[in-house]
Amino acid sequence: MSASRTSRLSYVIGIDAGSTKTDAIVANLEGRALGAGTSGCANWELVGEKGAAAALEDAIRRALDGASAELANVRHIHIGAAGLDWPEDEGRLRAALAPFLGDVPLTMENDSYLGVRACAPTAHGITVSAGSGVCASYIGATGEKYFYGYFGELGGGTAIDQLALQAVLRAEDGRGSKTELTSSIPKATGHASVRDLLHALTREGYALTHTIIRPSLFDTAARGDAVAIDVVTTFGRELGLMATNLIMKYRLKGSAPWVVASGSLFTRTGPLLFDVFRRIVRGEDESAAVRLNDRPAVAGAVRVALNACGSKANGNWEAISASYRGVLDA
Repeated sequence: MSASRTSRLSYVIGIDAGSTKTDAIVANLEGRALGAGTSGCANWELVGEKGAAAALEDAIRRALDGASAELANVRHIHIGAAGLDWPEDEGRLRAALAPFLGDVPLTMENDSYLGVRACAPTAHGITVSAGSGVCASYIGATGEKYFYGYFGELGGGTAIDQLALQAVLRAEDGRGSKTELTSSIPKATGHASVRDLLHALTREGYALTHTIIRPSLFDTAARGDAVAIDVVTTFGRELGLMATNLIMKYRLKGSAPWVVASGSLFTRTGPLLFDVFRRIVRGEDESAAVRLNDRPAVAGAVRVALNACGSKANGNWEAISASYRGVLDA
């Protein structure tokens, strides 16, 4: 690569490619965010390789436009993507992106690693992510990586929706304890009763989306409803177990490992789930630094891209990553 071309490579791009949305940030080599772009689902398992590539390309273009930058001036791109669960999955996405990215250096990993990369001082430790699904990951100080949770274990958003609905049905027919969920969830869906909701689900093609059921569940739990609290607590225990299992697996107990709780179920539902999670983890290892991820996951992807370029941004990472939230919200 010629010296003149190298001098023009002034940017990096980090991408958090999720099942719900995709965030991209263009940053300079000091880590300052210059532009951001958001698009839809980039999980190839849900939309196929071409659909995932289209979402990624859209987010990249939007971020480049916001930065008034050109793809030709990008030194490195790092993508943390939902659905990159097996070694062969990366090849699928690389092939789909190749016509757009050309020879721009690109690295990829499962998006479960981005939480600890985004907010842990040393960028290593444990992340437990809870959103549409659930994953837990570990990055060691020497770069060792491990993750699990992609088979839909108890703890993910889809399963918590099902358990909340089950609690409603059991309370209605008498098998379970009474709960305010029998009124709050039908009301949120626009149905007069649990019976009407059940009929709509089984005979009218109605789909109970997470945007309806989860706010009702967590709001009801916050008001002290025992059944709703039990549903949330069940998930908190399972998510805590995912972290404590990694603490024991990698002999981290007593070493003050960073344990980052990331994803919308943690960050957008109030304190209950995180409080349960933290209690479980600290009960196993009181030295653990359990933190709610207060940085956008895409910051972790930018950090990897910067490191690939030899950037010294890590020394000021706390301030740099804190600024990314405002760029995405702009």
